[in-house]
Amino acid sequence: MMNRFRKWLYKPKDNVLNIINQIMDVCIPQDRAPRDFCVKFPEEIRHDNLAGQLWFGAECLAAGSIIMNRELESMAMRPLAKELTRSLEDVRGALRDQALRDLNTYTEKMREALRHFDVLFAEFELSYVSAMVPVKSPREYYVQQEVIVLFCETVERNRKILKFIWNHNGP
Repeated sequence: MMNRFRKWLYKPKDNVLNIINQIMDVCIPQDRAPRDFCVKFPEEIRHDNLAGQLWFGAECLAAGSIIMNRELESMAMRPLAKELTRSLEDVRGALRDQALRDLNTYTEKMREALRHFDVLFAEFELSYVSAMVPVKSPREYYVQQEVIVLFCETVERNRKILKFIWNHNGP
């Protein structure tokens, strides 16, 4: 029941952010903030309504809330959350102004608002998710990749050994 409520709560925010992302893909495709860090997120975190949850989290933090008994992290993220929510309002205002003008032309004011928002949102996404769940460091991610490679090499070597034994000893 609560899960359905959350989906209902975040859906409008997800829709707005999806539209803004589509506009950024068209308007500032080369200037998008890198999001390589997302591969470090646990699988259960990567889902369709993460953006809406992040927006909701930013609004809560900006209003003074504390996330999941993490007071220090909340206090540290509060200025970023406030700036992100202000930036989102700037983007929405720029989009409203743009909608009243030429829909096929993007003003520099709008491009700058989108760039600023994109950078802030990526920074907030990493900070918020890192505060909520353990996110692997680059070193941990590298070690995990090494273990995977070693496992694959071991399986391949054992497969060759078994094939050799099978061919020389018969069935």
